[in-house]
Amino acid sequence: MSAPEDHLKVVEELKEAIGAENVLEWSIPRERRIFVRVKTEKLRDAIRHLRDVGFKHLSTISGVDTGDGIDVVYHLARGRISLSLKVKTDYEGKLPTITDIIPGAVLYEREVHDLFGVVFENHPDLSRLILPDDWPEGVYPLLKKWKIEDLRRRLMESG
Repeated sequence: MSAPEDHLKVVEELKEAIGAENVLEWSIPRERRIFVRVKTEKLRDAIRHLRDVGFKHLSTISGVDTGDGIDVVYHLARGRISLSLKVKTDYEGKLPTITDIIPGAVLYEREVHDLFGVVFENHPDLSRLILPDDWPEGVYPLLKKWKIEDLRRRLMESG
């Protein structure tokens, strides 16, 4: 079991690797959990550093519509420590792919693209993964702007 000092060391090493000014916020709410928000332009550097220090398991990538954009959260693990790395993008946002750093991200990025519309630049294949092929373009069902009635109407109109 890791001690909280080990968790703090993870954050401090990340700050050193990408620059302390690029770590916007962090918390260690309990043992084995670390949350870190970094500047979007430092995403790849942060992922690369974390992978190199043992956070090689990507359990998923999730998205959250915050009302002023989309938080994309990379859930990484090293042993029993889980680290959630967050970046923010706007609704027309683009993020760089991390598939060349962590190949397992390929399906997770496609899922976030399907459901939130985030474009992962240089992704090898952003074709639909979850939504049907005939789903209306530009309709991302997990965005707060879509109510169930609106989705039903759009689906009826499209086919």
